[in-house]
Amino acid sequence: MSEGLDIFRVNRHGCFLSYNLGMTKLSVIIPVYNVKDYISECLDSILAQSFNDFEIICVDDGSSDGSLDILNDYKKRDGRIVVINKMNEGSGVARNYGLRFAQGKYVYFVDADDVLAQDALKIAVSVADTKQTDILIFGAYSLHEGRKRNGGYSSVKFPRKYLGNVFSAKEIKREIFKFPSTAWTKLYKREFLLKNNIKFQEIRTGQDQLLFFHSMIKAERIYLLAKNLYYYRKNRKGAVTCCKKKQNYSPIYVFLAIEKLLKDEGLFNEYKHVFVSGYFSKATSWLGKFHEDMKAGYYKEYIKLLHHIREEYSDGWWQYFIPKRTDSYCKLKIKQLVAKNFCFMLQWGGMVKSFAK
Repeated sequence: MSEGLDIFRVNRHGCFLSYNLGMTKLSVIIPVYNVKDYISECLDSILAQSFNDFEIICVDDGSSDGSLDILNDYKKRDGRIVVINKMNEGSGVARNYGLRFAQGKYVYFVDADDVLAQDALKIAVSVADTKQTDILIFGAYSLHEGRKRNGGYSSVKFPRKYLGNVFSAKEIKREIFKFPSTAWTKLYKREFLLKNNIKFQEIRTGQDQLLFFHSMIKAERIYLLAKNLYYYRKNRKGAVTCCKKKQNYSPIYVFLAIEKLLKDEGLFNEYKHVFVSGYFSKATSWLGKFHEDMKAGYYKEYIKLLHHIREEYSDGWWQYFIPKRTDSYCKLKIKQLVAKNFCFMLQWGGMVKSFAK
């Protein structure tokens, strides 16, 4: 990395910022919140990479367990590490902060309790340069109790027809949900994110979804790499995503944000059926998994969303879907399948009648 000028200041939120104005090939952005038992392993896996033209922007999101002390210790040892200390607002806000100060040609978002595979950055940057990508997508192993597995984000799950080819958003309109939505399975060109104002949604969980969908409808050059370059830790105690019983309304917030995005971008008609089916299905699955003590509140907002969808989108399976607050996850899945099949039969019958005329 070329030498630059270190800047120190306190912003209007009381966040202490330290960053370097020199140019670098890659900015690795890590939101950090109460991960003192894992952050060292994460940082070590990055610092041990064979590729070294990078900066690591660590955004401490109001940790109270000593994580910030560990970050500052690493910063003293390696000048490529930048530390931002801010109040707790969630990882979406933290990642957006990091992006604001990133200097790299590429940006990579890493979770503080995860680790990189050997040579991951060298491979990713080399492929991105060769293919001139806006987005490079690769796979990840799951890491559970020290054992790696080919989980849901492994490259073995990728749609085979896109492997080895550069493709654009226009080519995957109906298949967008076949690609992993997590930020840590992608290397982004920073200019692409900034030019299109692509950011994380500032909510507590599900922050990746808005950035994922926005980037995948705007990218002109996407490449799918059949390699696992990352290890994500499953079911870590204290992680926002480890709770099996859902306790927040994020799928509803995500739905409304992406609906607004598509309208603002003038792409509403092109994506409305794919978007509604995908994200309303997510909101429905959460209803079946919601914490019982809090389910009544979620159900109320969920039904408002269902009414909104029925009014705005008149020709989908949701018109024939009748969920109840007491429905289990499995029962909701069955009802959804029945509604989809019924809708398909009605549409097929209509096509047959039109053809007969």
